Amino acid sequence: MARSARIIVAAPDEAFRRSLVFALESDGFTVNPHAQAAEAFASPHARHAACAVIDDDAVSDWTLASRQFGHFGRPVIVLVGFLGKTPLTSQARFVIKPFLGEPLVEAVRDAIATKH
Repeated sequence: MARSARIIVAAPDEAFRRSLVFALESDGFTVNPHAQAAEAFASPHARHAACAVIDDDAVSDWTLASRQFGHFGRPVIVLVGFLGKTPLTSQARFVIKPFLGEPLVEAVRDAIATKH
């Protein structure tokens, strides 16, 4: 497992985004944060990322997001408040909010390990 792996993160709330970055960087990951999912997947860092962490509030169009998840081709972890709010997609893993840092870090580690 590559702890120096690049992770793209999308969360519109700046404080929440910073806490995600802190949790992941504290575990040795390189993080590229964005406010919106579309922006994260369009960034030049996306093609080198091992995984994406997307807050459900960062998704404005789930139809577009599902296509972006598939095009990304690597694990996507979606942070959700309620599973009923988001459409289930086989291309994503879900982590229920709120959480402490460890469930997120474990989900990222598992996603990267499963992909390799």
